[in-house]
Amino acid sequence: MTITKKYKVQDIYPTFQTEPDAVEDDISEEVTKLKFFCGKINAKKNCCFSHRIGLPQHPATLNQMKFMPHQDDLVKQALVDNQVKFHVNKSRQIGLTEICLRIIQYQCFHKYKGGRVMIIAGTREKTTKKVMGRLKQMFGNIHNVVESDHNDLLIRLANGTEIEGLPSNSEAIRGDTKIKAILIDEAAHFGLVDDSVVLDAVEPIVMTNKSDLFLVSTPRSQRGFFYEIHKGENDFKKLQYDFTNAIGWIYSKEEMDKELTRTDIDVDQEYRCQFTSGRNSIFGVISDESTEDFEVEEY
Repeated sequence: MTITKKYKVQDIYPTFQTEPDAVEDDISEEVTKLKFFCGKINAKKNCCFSHRIGLPQHPATLNQMKFMPHQDDLVKQALVDNQVKFHVNKSRQIGLTEICLRIIQYQCFHKYKGGRVMIIAGTREKTTKKVMGRLKQMFGNIHNVVESDHNDLLIRLANGTEIEGLPSNSEAIRGDTKIKAILIDEAAHFGLVDDSVVLDAVEPIVMTNKSDLFLVSTPRSQRGFFYEIHKGENDFKKLQYDFTNAIGWIYSKEEMDKELTRTDIDVDQEYRCQFTSGRNSIFGVISDESTEDFEVEEY
């Protein structure tokens, strides 16, 4: 009798995975045991969460970087057990969006585990997709903790946590439950004459669920809820990080001195965190320039 051996695809091409065999063991519990960052540039086995997902890369050299001091400052203030509400007034391109996403990703295995996280970035859905795309990249090295990420605006983890990107439409925001955290990126740049509807939709969720809230933005004129929170008395922890925080890390003083001579942008707002009178807001009328897409920081 002739015995015929049946071969699997993996016997011939060991690195090739068909769909049923592509399921890997969930390592959520292993990730939960890791501290946020070990403080060193070189990784050791299971030294920290940041090395496990990959340290930030310098945008020019692509070399791995430690976290900058202002990023460390936000991490220390955010990784606490009690509710936090941040108003972060920042310079452009100093890695604040990046560090907020890393904080949220880490807390999905701790404080936010089993709950929902909302991410809102600007008025246009494709801007939120950019931010969600960056977050999905950061899950690349630990993708076996992800149950589903086929939707551009949704990441579902094996431990029950869901991260959802939403447009700034207040109706899309209202009524959500089990919200553990909300990130509103470029919070001063909604293309709305009256953007208070966004905060009006978010605040009841934050109060009811005791959610963490991150309002992060470069300023844009003396209008909108981001400016009103900045100047008013409230329970937000107000942080400000201008361009000087990235000198010696992202760019040199000479490069920044040259950048500050530009006349095509409002450098006081973009780099010095000042709420100036505004180039694109006259008597509450918002121009097309104010609804532009904002770059997701990747360092």
